[in-house]
Amino acid sequence: MGKLDIIKIISEKRCIIGEGPIWNECENTLYFTNGMGGEICSYNFTNDKLSVRPLPFSVSAFAFDKQNRLIVSNVNGVHFLNSDNTLSPIYDQNTKIEYANDMKVGPDGAIYVGTQSGKRKGVSDKVDGKLYRIAPSGEVEILLDNLILSNGMEWSIDEKKFYHTDSDTRIIKEYDFDRSTGKISYTGREVYIRGVDGFTIGQDNNLYVACWGQGHIAVIDTQTLQIKEFIDVPCRIPASCGFCGKDMGVLAITTASYHADMDNDKNAGFTVLAKMQIKGRLPYIFAK
Repeated sequence: MGKLDIIKIISEKRCIIGEGPIWNECENTLYFTNGMGGEICSYNFTNDKLSVRPLPFSVSAFAFDKQNRLIVSNVNGVHFLNSDNTLSPIYDQNTKIEYANDMKVGPDGAIYVGTQSGKRKGVSDKVDGKLYRIAPSGEVEILLDNLILSNGMEWSIDEKKFYHTDSDTRIIKEYDFDRSTGKISYTGREVYIRGVDGFTIGQDNNLYVACWGQGHIAVIDTQTLQIKEFIDVPCRIPASCGFCGKDMGVLAITTASYHADMDNDKNAGFTVLAKMQIKGRLPYIFAK
């Protein structure tokens, strides 16, 4: 097991499920969500201050556009979040995206967002989770269907591969990615990872995967698509991770207190900041 060089554990907010860590370069701030808690958390690296914004609904993940507008995913789809906590549409509202979960902007400036199935949400027996692409024009298309829980996603450093997990399968699959169209095509390569949840990529082209309930980050070598090593996390339930900081050399790991053994997991729900030997890349920006 590898060890993290921990800079800080953000203990001012214990999240029910910490998710969606994303770096905002304009604000020198890390954003993450208290999923199920109806809160947006933002940690400013300049003044070492955590701010918490309560919402009348929960959000799962974030993105930003060129005007630095905040984009959120939630049970009703993907929206711009206004300063008064109202939502504005990104796409034609005749298109219905339900139970939106993890979300990122891709190298093509489009939003990629996955949904949970009716079966996963307990509202039906349907395995109807999807991965959507929302173009800067607002056009929506379905890239993957028949998913249980569309979750982590990322692109290779050369932007030619796309990685995605349906967490209930415990598998990350690799796809060829066409930057000009946003089309993906399964390469036939995949890797099994127990507890696979949200993940990110480093400049070393390794995937860094939060493993729910396992107490570690799995490092995946994308050349072999095999587990290279595990890195211990001081929390039992890491839920997601993302690079942040001015030089993108800090890994933020969000964790959960949901159903945690609080007597033996004192950091459950806290967000961990760790200095890494490698760096990440800046998040892509929605081009609308």
